[in-house]
Amino acid sequence: MSKVPFRVSARTARLIGRENIASSKGAIIELVKNAYDADSDVCIVYFDNKYAELSDIFSANDYAKFRSSKVPMDLFGRVYEQADECYQLRNEVTEADQLSLKRELRKLNALYIVDAGEGMTQQIIQNHWMTIGTDNKVTDIFTKSGRVKAGAKGIGRFALDTLGNTTQMVTIFNKEKHDSDCDERGNSTAYDGYEWKVQWSDFEGDFKTIDSVHAELNGINGATFKERIAEEIDNQAIIALLDKYEFDNGTMLKITQLRDDWQDFYVDQVFSDLEVLVPPQEVSAFSISLHSSLHEEKYGEVLGSICDDYDYKLVAKADKNQKVFITVYRKEYEVDLIDPELFNREAMRKPHFTLADFRKGQWSIESSFSQLLSGFDQVDEDHVFRNIGEFDFTLYFMKKTYTTGDAEKYFYHKFHAKERQDWLGKFGGIKLFRDNFRVRPYGEVKNTAFDWLGLGARKSISPAGPAKLGGGYRVPPENVSGAIHISRLGNINFEDKSSREGLQENKTFLIFTKILANIIGVFEEDRAYIARQMSDYYKEKHSLRIDAESAEKLALHILEKNKNKQKESSSAGAEKTSPEVVLAQLNEDKSEEIEKLKDEQKVLRGLASSGIVLASFSHDLSNLNDVLGSRIDKLKELISGVVLESDYLNVVARKNPFSHMEKMKQQDVKLKNWLKFSLGAARKDKRRRKKIYYDDYFSVFNEDWKKVLNLRGIELNINAVTRQGMRAFEIDIDSIFNNLLVNSIDAFKTSKENREREITISCTENGREIVLDYHDNGPGISPDIDNPEKIFEPLFTTKRNVHTGDEEGTGLGMWLVKSIAKDNDGDVKLLFPSVGFGIRISFPIKYQGG
Repeated sequence: MSKVPFRVSARTARLIGRENIASSKGAIIELVKNAYDADSDVCIVYFDNKYAELSDIFSANDYAKFRSSKVPMDLFGRVYEQADECYQLRNEVTEADQLSLKRELRKLNALYIVDAGEGMTQQIIQNHWMTIGTDNKVTDIFTKSGRVKAGAKGIGRFALDTLGNTTQMVTIFNKEKHDSDCDERGNSTAYDGYEWKVQWSDFEGDFKTIDSVHAELNGINGATFKERIAEEIDNQAIIALLDKYEFDNGTMLKITQLRDDWQDFYVDQVFSDLEVLVPPQEVSAFSISLHSSLHEEKYGEVLGSICDDYDYKLVAKADKNQKVFITVYRKEYEVDLIDPELFNREAMRKPHFTLADFRKGQWSIESSFSQLLSGFDQVDEDHVFRNIGEFDFTLYFMKKTYTTGDAEKYFYHKFHAKERQDWLGKFGGIKLFRDNFRVRPYGEVKNTAFDWLGLGARKSISPAGPAKLGGGYRVPPENVSGAIHISRLGNINFEDKSSREGLQENKTFLIFTKILANIIGVFEEDRAYIARQMSDYYKEKHSLRIDAESAEKLALHILEKNKNKQKESSSAGAEKTSPEVVLAQLNEDKSEEIEKLKDEQKVLRGLASSGIVLASFSHDLSNLNDVLGSRIDKLKELISGVVLESDYLNVVARKNPFSHMEKMKQQDVKLKNWLKFSLGAARKDKRRRKKIYYDDYFSVFNEDWKKVLNLRGIELNINAVTRQGMRAFEIDIDSIFNNLLVNSIDAFKTSKENREREITISCTENGREIVLDYHDNGPGISPDIDNPEKIFEPLFTTKRNVHTGDEEGTGLGMWLVKSIAKDNDGDVKLLFPSVGFGIRISFPIKYQGG
């Protein structure tokens, strides 16, 4: 048997290079990363793009360069004319000539990437640089100075093909960091460095394999690395950098026959991208400088912007044990302007909200992945939390503007709105950094991945402002900036896409994004809580209590004032608060109340729609319900004359039609019970207020749920039920106990304890109130929920999709329980039994009568 080797088409390099690295900007970033991996202190990006645009005037030196570079001078003469010692653009030039000359001059442009790293020996060039997909950065992840290498795929060098057709490399290696330099035969060489050249067009051609394409490699001695750079690049700013940094060794890449028109607009985009390539920090061990021959004074060292003009800052550090240490910094409020009476409110005496906390300006908590994504740990079997690893997260929140009224109500500190808007427009978005280099395109302004955490979607679902009584404040993505730091060492499950644009969106990455969004929720809850308290305090302090009569008088007064301004009564001037201010305050209060009612109405409208659909098909479903219990038995009876069940006694179940029919019968029973329950819930009589006697109610309730619970191995015990009754809507009482029962069933599914499943309901009265106690022996409220009262908040749920971590429950069940109890003047208290979940609902005994 012969073995046949694979052959690789030369076109592979083209696929890896030009077609696999998404953009020219991305290609430059890959080459800058190579400089970092070479242990360089600096990377210089130089666009020799003086001829990227047709200038109004060219000098005599330019003219001489054009002639020596074989630019068609007859074409040049049709576009420019000599004027003294220079050449100026003619008044009348055809567009075709301009475009043709521009294409010719563009050939003179070049792009340089220069570093002061350790350089490359002949062995490194041949074994690593010339090896496609080399794994040396995977197996040897640290540089000689201890940096974690930014590259890993072994294809970064093919970014050169994305930029231009010809590449020339000069590399002078550090002999102290490289033990020896040998040729392909293992013989020692006496070279200081090497010159490497490649034509990427050589990879094109029919039936050409990659082993038939060669690059030129020549050893070099003599001139120093600085001298070689200065000989190539005539730029004073770069010459200054050669004196600032030690360029005794390193690598210079020169790319010509560029594929892009590097006009200043595009150079500026690269500069902006490099500004956020590395995280902002006070002192950096790696500097990037960008320069352009077209505008020599415009660019320079690339400096990340450190944010100090923020309203809120959040810093989170996650360790290898899935613990998250979160610190929240507040700078939004002018603490000295806040009325001390605000802090006398009961709600402001809680930890983190006292005057001392405000003066301190920060507070900290310890959380965990399971607390931040409550409920997911109970359904996850892949141990995703362990796969995430350590990370750091810094978030900045900044308002772009505010009204004078809000500044008075919330004690905002002042800021320059235009400066903030400009800063966010350039540095906004939450960036992801791995080993001090940004992973593109996450958080990139004007990119579809700008809002990769889905903050905008959260905001659209819950557009409430921070002071809304019902909660639900979500920060918009346009008002935040941030940086997340991960590492190849600590986050091994985060792998690059082959395109080098982002990370592979596996399950670990998806859960990671959910945890980050919920970390942001810590800041959102803090800001919303403070805003609600300040808003309530402002209303109490400034609003007047006006009854209907005085409001009518006030309205008449304002009408009279508008009709005859000169007849303003003196009594109006004696008022402490003008009528307009009072009406404005009343209007604001009513508007907030109306908004709250509208939000509740939206929720109820959605629930009602489901009920309407169910009711619309109730007749058809009722007919279906009638046949579900018997159709399989009828089917068996019909085929019994042809096929006997006894003939299949020894046939395996998967091939036995009677076994399949029995399974279908069991499914029909489940569906029949569900239809019976659903159709009964929508009956009209349940939507009328009437006297409900609890002994009768729970007798029917037990019967409705009995079969459903039995199928799940759950025992329902209803005992000690009083005869006492109350006037209410039966559908409301159904909503309370149906939601509790459904939650218990879901909880039993996730329970890891092997014990009997029991639910107990009792109903007693003590002369003052009816007390309804509900218990189950499931897992109870998750210890990951730091405040158990959260379960009553609208849209709060711990039911998670096992694959994505997305919330699956409606988050309305327990909110409905509490809302219905409140509407009936009842009270709800959580109970904390030793095992399982407990809740007590009490109603005052005042709803008497028939």
